[in-house]
Amino acid sequence: MQRRTRIPFTFLLLFALLLPGATAQTLRLTDSGNEPPRPFRQWGEEALGTIKEDLWLPERELYAEKATVGQAAKDPAFMWGAGVQLTALAAAAQADPDRYIAPLRSYADALQVYWTEHDGIGGYDVLPGPKPPDRYYDDNVWVVLALAEIHEVTQDPVYLDRAEATYRFVLSGEDEKLGGGIYWHEQSRDSKNTCSNAPAIVAALRLYQLTQEPHYLETARRLYAWTNTHLQDEDGLYWDNIKLDGEIDERKYSYNTALMIRANSLFYAITGEPQYLAEAQRIARAAEAKWIVPETGGVADGGRFAHLLLESFLALHEQDGDSRWLEIVSNALAFVHEHVRDPNGRYASRWDRPQDDALQGFMLLDQASAARAYWKASLAEF
Repeated sequence: MQRRTRIPFTFLLLFALLLPGATAQTLRLTDSGNEPPRPFRQWGEEALGTIKEDLWLPERELYAEKATVGQAAKDPAFMWGAGVQLTALAAAAQADPDRYIAPLRSYADALQVYWTEHDGIGGYDVLPGPKPPDRYYDDNVWVVLALAEIHEVTQDPVYLDRAEATYRFVLSGEDEKLGGGIYWHEQSRDSKNTCSNAPAIVAALRLYQLTQEPHYLETARRLYAWTNTHLQDEDGLYWDNIKLDGEIDERKYSYNTALMIRANSLFYAITGEPQYLAEAQRIARAAEAKWIVPETGGVADGGRFAHLLLESFLALHEQDGDSRWLEIVSNALAFVHEHVRDPNGRYASRWDRPQDDALQGFMLLDQASAARAYWKASLAEF
């Protein structure tokens, strides 16, 4: 792949600050009405093309977990990265069905090798079997969300059936300890995490939209109340998890908060109850203050988390029409494309730091996160 010549980010920042009257804001990426729209679709196509070139395992019709320059990729991806790649293809297929529906269906079907029956219920394992079970509830709920999108774009009921079956596995991780909530990991039930509960709320609402089955809305309300009671800080943001002894892990990752922005946005879309929109906006403002870097527009988190934060801003914009959320997304993705992408078109893990040197190793999860973000942005009305 041809290398691109780029001026290092640090040099640009120094040059900008030396200009008369310049500040760090000089380097802020903007998408004003005087500039052409950013080519998110083109960037998404490029990202998926690089993923296919670097990480595709044709003999298994799967993608690899990672690759090292000069070495052939060989081991299939863990379910987390595979699920994000599935969502990237789903968004691409929504934007360009003629080109992407076939590879989307092919990959979704190939991922059935991860499906494992254990203790009377099926769910996606972290890796293809046969092997001892190792299933995560959050891995599975990401797949529910992907399958819901695949059903929408293909209108094939098999994907809705898979989404509902996978959601049954997710709910098998809920019990009455701590008053409810879904565990993180089936084989070690020692914490209940925002990363399993928040997307489970969103997934229940999406399944309600697709099926109109009341139990999905009831489930969403139940998990929403539990998550807010046990895992939300006073600032509106969300902690990572709560242990069974009641100890709270107060680390905050952008994707946990992101899924609760989406949950509130969906509740508002479905019910029209204004408190949900107000809460989505309150949380989004707190998330912007914590994770969006004012000087550059970058997101101060890993891309595997940050892409979901940007998607939540797009979801909120669909409900309140506030262009500030589009501006945040556009500026962040411009920063990612210009500074997080290495000279060979591969993406580093952090979305707030320049990557001027060529990466020697790279993961599907990081590449797919960028691809998903670009394609979702391409679908928004900027």
